[in-house]
Amino acid sequence: MDFTEKKDRLRVLLGASRVFQRRGYAKTRMEDFVEESKIAKKTLVEYYPNKEEVLKAVADYRQTRAACKLKRIRNNQALDFSKRFVRMRKELLDVCKPSQFELWKELQDQIPEIWRMVKAKRVQIIDREIESLLDEGKKLGEFRADLRPDLFIMALIACSDAIYKWEQSPTERRANITELDNIFLYGIIRRGKKTLKSS
Repeated sequence: MDFTEKKDRLRVLLGASRVFQRRGYAKTRMEDFVEESKIAKKTLVEYYPNKEEVLKAVADYRQTRAACKLKRIRNNQALDFSKRFVRMRKELLDVCKPSQFELWKELQDQIPEIWRMVKAKRVQIIDREIESLLDEGKKLGEFRADLRPDLFIMALIACSDAIYKWEQSPTERRANITELDNIFLYGIIRRGKKTLKSS
């Protein structure tokens, strides 16, 4: 793949990501990608023959990008553990926007095979980064030794989903997210240990 093709594909993926979040899967047409990406339809179809292939590529791109960000945070030894943990939580919340949840729900309901693919990829790359940081916290004595990363991740996703579905202002949402942080942290921190700083 040459530089021009890489650049065009990235433009399509970024544009398609915005279109899917705005319109959802069902209402999106291939022409919307052409308009948003400013790319010829012939070129688009050459790279991605249909809307489903565009969605798969967008999901793969976004998840790979999120996992890379999480890995950089986890490996940033210039920060102490608590700062890395807080940054990772904030990054995860930034990934989980209301429009993203609407699209996920649509995929679950209408295109379960793509939803399963998205979920499997998340488990494979994103959850692995979270688990690695949680394991480090256990080794350092920051978190309870019996902490189960899989349940922590499941609860985090469910709470993020609930927070964004709840009608509230961005300020109220941020306050509720901070409170959820406290609930999570008090549940995973080793007993007798002071809380990790939330900021």
